[in-house]
Amino acid sequence: MGLLNILSPVFGAVDGAVAPVLPAAARMALWAAFLAVGTMLLYKVLSPQERIGKAKREAREARRKLNSFDGEFADAGPLIRDQFVTAFKHIGLVVPGTIIAILPLLCFLVWADNYFGHELPADGVTPKVSTVPATANGVRAHWDASSHPPAVSVQGEGGETRSYPMNAPVPVLTKYSAWNWLVGNPLGYLPDDSPLRAVRIELPEREYIHFGPNWMHGWLAVFIPVMFIVSLLMFKWAKIE
Repeated sequence: MGLLNILSPVFGAVDGAVAPVLPAAARMALWAAFLAVGTMLLYKVLSPQERIGKAKREAREARRKLNSFDGEFADAGPLIRDQFVTAFKHIGLVVPGTIIAILPLLCFLVWADNYFGHELPADGVTPKVSTVPATANGVRAHWDASSHPPAVSVQGEGGETRSYPMNAPVPVLTKYSAWNWLVGNPLGYLPDDSPLRAVRIELPEREYIHFGPNWMHGWLAVFIPVMFIVSLLMFKWAKIE
C-alpha cells in the first residue's frame, strides 16, 4: 500500500455501504460534492485567512501603483520590486494550507482510479491477458475464473505459479518501483527477478456518460464538473480568501 492509498479502506467502506441504493454515477457526483466542500473548508481552517486577505490587498495596491506609474522605466524599480514581493508573499501564505487540504482529495483520486476506471468482466467472459515482453521464455499468464474473486495466474520458467486475485479492477501488474511507495497497486507486484516487465489485463472500461467522444465517458467526466461547480459555490459562500 502506498502513502496515497492510506484512506482507500475508508473510501471503499463508505462507497460499498451506499452502492446498493445509488448507481455509480450518482455516487461519483456525491463524492465530488463532498470532497469539494471538505477541501475548501479544510483549506479555510488551515490557512491564515486574515493575513492572506491583507496580502491580496497589498498585491492589488502594488499592481495599481505600477500600472498608474507614468515616469521613466529606471524609476519604476521599487514599484516592480513591491509587486513581486507582495505577490510572492501571497503565494507563500496560500501554498502550505493548499497542499495539506488537497491530500484527502489526492487519496480519493488514487482510489477512484483503481475502482471506477474499469470493471471486472461479466461471468463467463474471459478477458485477454498479455505479457510484456510477449516472448518471455517459459513465462505465461492467464485469467483464472475458478477462484473468487477471479485471479490472474502467472507461471514462471520453473513451473511455479503465482496467483494475483483481482481485488480491484486494475488492468496492469508490474514490478515494484520507487513510484509505488506513493501509489500502490492493490493487485500486488511481479517478482523483481521476473523476466516480465508487466502483465496487462484487457478489462472493460466503465462508462458513466453514454454520449459524446470516448474521453468523456469515464468517471472524471462526472467528477470534475461537479467538483468545479461546488468548489466555486463554496468559495463564494464561505468567503474564502
